[in-house]
Amino acid sequence: MFSRTTLLGSFIAMGLFTMAAQAQAACQTKDFDGKSLSRCKIWPAVQNQAIAVKSTYLADAGDDDAGVFDLDLSIINASTYNPIATYRKPGAYNSDAVRFEDLRIDTARYRLAPEVRAFGLRSKFAHSSHAIPYEKTDLALYVREGNELRPVLEGLVVAKSNGEFMNDCEGYTKTIRRTVEIGPSSHHGLADLIVTTSGNKMKNTQSGKECVSNTTRLKQKQITLTYDGQQYIVPEDLRGY
Repeated sequence: MFSRTTLLGSFIAMGLFTMAAQAQAACQTKDFDGKSLSRCKIWPAVQNQAIAVKSTYLADAGDDDAGVFDLDLSIINASTYNPIATYRKPGAYNSDAVRFEDLRIDTARYRLAPEVRAFGLRSKFAHSSHAIPYEKTDLALYVREGNELRPVLEGLVVAKSNGEFMNDCEGYTKTIRRTVEIGPSSHHGLADLIVTTSGNKMKNTQSGKECVSNTTRLKQKQITLTYDGQQYIVPEDLRGY
């Protein structure tokens, strides 16, 4: 026979085990299978907090090859996995001929103000074609406001590779990379972002039976993004396709 104290202890232990299992389930990493993915990462800049994100596919009506991915984002307690702040955006990522392929949490030191730290999401898209290869990665930044998260930067292309080929040899590929640094000045309470673009262009030509490659470095460019009170203003040539 078990005493009431023993039974009560067993029930409490079972309850704690169940809660822990549920909490662990809220912070899982699931590889992208073409339809959904999830990521969870400790936030080094903030004690005892982690960032969790999930994205799920919804096909367009009558078209299984085109659709959107929803975004569910949260900051959670790293010990209990309880949500601290959340954000949801239905149809956050389009996926069609240029497919959504991955989503990564960026915990670089985005300190936008003495009391404001941001974190990033990097979304990857690609079009698999030998004739017209294309790949890009977008960066978005989020800040916490109470129990909600808010995007302050969206659509900045931080990596891009595109090209065009007429056959197995002749053609070109152009690759660019962008870094984001916190600037010394600020607007509307948040620091300016200094974006530096660098890259190269590789051109292939046929010379007899040989395919000859020639790579040239692109001129480095730098631009400052300022906060308008709602979001950082991203010029059109730094976003989109």
